Amino acid sequence: MPNKKNLFLACAVLAVTLTAGCSSGADAETSEAGVDSVAESVGDAKGGSSKSPADSDAGRPRIRLDTTQLEEIRMYQGYLRCLKDHGVPIYSKGNKMPEADPGTLWFPNMDVAKERPEVEKACLGKKPLHPPELDPQKNPDYMDDYSEWIACDNRRGLKVDPLPDGGGWNYKPGTTPPRNADQIDKECMIEAFGGE
Repeated sequence: MPNKKNLFLACAVLAVTLTAGCSSGADAETSEAGVDSVAESVGDAKGGSSKSPADSDAGRPRIRLDTTQLEEIRMYQGYLRCLKDHGVPIYSKGNKMPEADPGTLWFPNMDVAKERPEVEKACLGKKPLHPPELDPQKNPDYMDDYSEWIACDNRRGLKVDPLPDGGGWNYKPGTTPPRNADQIDKECMIEAFGGE
């Protein structure tokens, strides 16, 4: 079981690999890069119209705080199929998630955005967006919510240390996670970022 959990798949995924069955949608992810909050102009060489990064988000699936791990995996299938069609090694899920369909695709063992940026660009329109609550650029209370998440995890027995950048957490040395660690983490994340 990986020691480090990240918010952005993270799952980026979950980076994205869903570490230890991470249901927080968080991936180291942050290979699952978020969307810039400041619009940048993008024009063609002839001075064509410009558009903001938010324009490229239109039509992309949006993960919610309460999206289940299985729902999230299903949301990623179009993106993963696109990566596979562009030559990125993608495999079926194997035994990583027995409740998923046998043909479910799993995440690559690479950071596609860094190693194959042209493929990431081609498939970006199919890549699910993470909840805005988990984006420090969009949530002005992100670090306060993050601190509440870590406190809740510890209060409920996960024994974790926060990462300094607010991007996830590590189990404390010598910790054996409880069997329901993913459930605890998901419930605490929803409580902290959902304002419940």
